[in-house]
Amino acid sequence: MRVCHVWENFWPIQIGGLERYILSLTTYLHKKLNIEFSLITGRSKLLLVTKNIRKFEDAGFLKVYRLGPNPVDLVNGVLFTALHSTPELAEKMRFASLCSEAMDSKVAKSADIFHVHGIWGLSDLEYANLGLYLSQHFHKPLVVTLHGGFVGDPLIGGMQLERPAIKKILSNADIITTYSKEVHNVLEKMGLVQKTRLIVNFVDTLQLKNPSPLKHGDIILYVGRLERPQTPVLLIEAFKQAHARFPNAKFNIVGYGTLHDHLQGLIHKYNLEGAVSLLGKQTDVRRFLWSSDIFVATTFGYIASLEAWSAGLAVIGPDFGILRETIDHGSNGLLVKQHDADDLAAAMILLLENRQLRDKLALNGLETVKDYDIRTVSLKIADIYHSLIAHC
Repeated sequence: MRVCHVWENFWPIQIGGLERYILSLTTYLHKKLNIEFSLITGRSKLLLVTKNIRKFEDAGFLKVYRLGPNPVDLVNGVLFTALHSTPELAEKMRFASLCSEAMDSKVAKSADIFHVHGIWGLSDLEYANLGLYLSQHFHKPLVVTLHGGFVGDPLIGGMQLERPAIKKILSNADIITTYSKEVHNVLEKMGLVQKTRLIVNFVDTLQLKNPSPLKHGDIILYVGRLERPQTPVLLIEAFKQAHARFPNAKFNIVGYGTLHDHLQGLIHKYNLEGAVSLLGKQTDVRRFLWSSDIFVATTFGYIASLEAWSAGLAVIGPDFGILRETIDHGSNGLLVKQHDADDLAAAMILLLENRQLRDKLALNGLETVKDYDIRTVSLKIADIYHSLIAHC
């Protein structure tokens, strides 16, 4: 069986959440069931591939085919567009070029199934439409996985599923998968429930398991981008209050982004040097998880929360979207009001002063995350692949 992933933003500069999803699924199912995987994606701006991605290509787990113009062609194309065409015509020309290039590729010609990822809003539909085009051209099944935890503004992680252009893709898919009950309910209202499968996202719980689960003290951790939608400023505002009560508490922030310098300024302004550390981009966050006690998630922190549970941390998350569905307040984590620094600070303080509750949440989190292990969840995806092949 040959499965071809289709997703535009497989950036060679970083390994983000969706990159990890594709690479982990590919590696596990290739080793476990000998399924062959390829990926059609956009060409990098810098035409470079990091070692993290290259090692998967070199090992044969994932054959990556990058579409789009090289820098010279891109400059010529921009000049042609400026002189001879409208933006609408340029967009159609670009899509036709992508389709033509993709159809001629070996990975598309040999695929048994096309698997499209993403689809938040109208801005990322080009490759979703490409996946639909390839599946129809080669008469192969199409799987669409929605990687958003709620319906709404794509700038804050929501999806706009009822837009006609998006609904067209979903209506033509053979199977749609989502990890969100809210998204599943919207798909049901759209008349797509028969082809929709509710499958949770996954992490490798064994790789994330703390080899030495000792208590470290009062160390809080955040892992994520330092951008406005992730609200890292709110995290520091909340920790400022918690630190006033617990001056020995530490807050480690793993991530990078355009707000880095602003956050550094806030740390200085609030006299939190030595208490708050900006640790930058890390390709392996396990050592930071293993040396922490409490994990704080924002709206985008679904996978990071699963990883924190796997490492034995108590988790705090916003009472919103997929984390509202995942966290059972008071049992395996704490839910706080979204965008409310005072409520988040209160949750931090509660766990800093109540280690018994902290241990309870961590232990229950370890039990919860067993249902999210890649060894179980990935096989559900494989079952979808096999069922589609069987009906071809």
